[in-house]
Amino acid sequence: MNLAIETPELVIRHLDVRAGFTLTDPNDPRYQQVLNARRRFGEIIQKASSALRKNTGGEDHIDAVIGVVRAMDTYLLGYGLNSPAFESIKKNYTQVRE
Repeated sequence: MNLAIETPELVIRHLDVRAGFTLTDPNDPRYQQVLNARRRFGEIIQKASSALRKNTGGEDHIDAVIGVVRAMDTYLLGYGLNSPAFESIKKNYTQVRE
């Protein structure tokens, strides 16, 4: 801290907070509820991808395929968002910390 230009009242102090995943106990009913919702989401994605693999009579379903692929990306990452969004947030966080 440079006392000539900074005052202690305006300096941001380090906050020691516990960050990360809020549900970490597998015995917690809320954890089980989220786990079941995630499992159902994965099953729906699998059914959608199977349906899109069937012969569609020459119809173009590129938007549906992109939606399913993005859903798979979100499901496999485990953070509730797709990997480009996660990488962007991670990059911003790293830049702020430097």
